[in-house]
Amino acid sequence: MIEVTEVPDTNIVQLEITGRIDAREFDTALSQLEQAIARHGSIRVLEIIGPLEAPPIPWSRFWDDFKFGFQHLGDITHAAVVADQGWIQGWVRFLDPLLKAEIRTFASAERAAALAWLRSAA
Repeated sequence: MIEVTEVPDTNIVQLEITGRIDAREFDTALSQLEQAIARHGSIRVLEIIGPLEAPPIPWSRFWDDFKFGFQHLGDITHAAVVADQGWIQGWVRFLDPLLKAEIRTFASAERAAALAWLRSAA
């Protein structure tokens, strides 16, 4: 499941992800992100990741996910990834040098700090 919401009066988009995302949910989420980018020019992302099933997105959508990331490389300025899974934090560290966005990881207990960091990001 993925739920996409915008933090009022900001360009922060929150993605809350748990379990498995089906193709329809994935397509809807990408559309919502593209709409937020069109509205704001650039966005900051708060990604809250709970327990995931494998694979978390359909195999048929991995290429779409990859393409979206590179098409919008400069449109996401900051990302806060909130997760307790160590492998996710390792994956973020691996991707960090490849992305333009400033990315930080936070534990679930630090969710408020993640949002505060995004609010203060310039």
